[in-house]
Amino acid sequence: MPTTIGGREIATKASNHQAVSPPAVSNVPPMTPATPPGAPAPFPYLGRSATASKTAPKLKIGGGEALVSGSEMSVDPPGNQPSQPAPIHDVVTMMVNQKIICQ
Repeated sequence: MPTTIGGREIATKASNHQAVSPPAVSNVPPMTPATPPGAPAPFPYLGRSATASKTAPKLKIGGGEALVSGSEMSVDPPGNQPSQPAPIHDVVTMMVNQKIICQ
């Protein structure tokens, strides 16, 4: 049975929680007729608590380190990898598959 606070399960590295972001806009490779930066397209980012870093190592719940504000999860593939051939990737960060930061 998971540990809860206020009726919500606590996210730990062992709990296998998932985080889905609202779609982020990335440019996909230029299409015909070619546009220099490519065409904008939405990509949802998905992260799993099992890949988290910057967790609280002294706060173990159910055998896993608890995720706290500032913890980071890796973006699971494919993320916005289809944008790689385009010269501009994520419109805001200009990155490909980086991190999801817990708030």
